[in-house]
Amino acid sequence: MKRTLLPLALLAAVAVTGCASKTLTATGTAALDAYKGRDISRAQAILLAKRAALIDAQRNLLEEYAGTFLRSESEVKDFVAQHDRIISRSGGLIKGVHRVSEHLTPDNSAIVVTVRALESDVKAAIKKGRRW
Repeated sequence: MKRTLLPLALLAAVAVTGCASKTLTATGTAALDAYKGRDISRAQAILLAKRAALIDAQRNLLEEYAGTFLRSESEVKDFVAQHDRIISRSGGLIKGVHRVSEHLTPDNSAIVVTVRALESDVKAAIKKGRRW
């Protein structure tokens, strides 16, 4: 009886370890200067910047893992660029994103937020939520 339990326990340990997913991290930044001139307090500006930095970090995580759709248009006349337009887009639903840290930059001009998610959660959510 003891001999059969040991191989089963080892097999279960290997199965659990093999299913472990790596962790993806990304950082987002938002400048506090963007809120100058508005009729809001510094505390409100910091809260708004934290939200913007969180969204930027989530977008960066999505772009890093799922990729980015780029569209470019250039107009050239007499071998000189007249107009150049580049549009980037990423889409997907990300679940399981957790804020790891947030802090003001040393010069107090921006908020930096770092997020973390399991690769398996991001993979499943992107596959499920992809629209294009």
